Amino acid sequence: MREIFLTKARPLAKYLIAGTVLIVVNLWAAGKLELLAGLLAGYGLGMVWYGVMFGRLWRSGDMTIAQAKQHVVIGAILRLMLMAVVFWAAIQVSFGQFLATVTGFGIVYVLGMVMLILSARQM
Repeated sequence: MREIFLTKARPLAKYLIAGTVLIVVNLWAAGKLELLAGLLAGYGLGMVWYGVMFGRLWRSGDMTIAQAKQHVVIGAILRLMLMAVVFWAAIQVSFGQFLATVTGFGIVYVLGMVMLILSARQM
């Protein structure tokens, strides 16, 4: 897991930065730069999502199958609860912030899945 993360994280971070620059330019041109906070909150949520998932998968390698199952299920529940809290907070601010947060999370989620798929193809 560590090898996957270390070899694929740098190129995908470059894509994330390039996409963020394009999004910031578009938000600035539209006069909606305040939505950048929601986008960054979504990025943070996505990074925490993958951090927790990778950490739990990493630690479950040293467990029995039953313990690993329980560990991964608890991690999934915690990640879903975190997602619900962040999205709830975003919708309390405004619908635009909610959409920006969902977009930020979606971008990081898709890039993370691309990272996993590309690493599986190389094995």
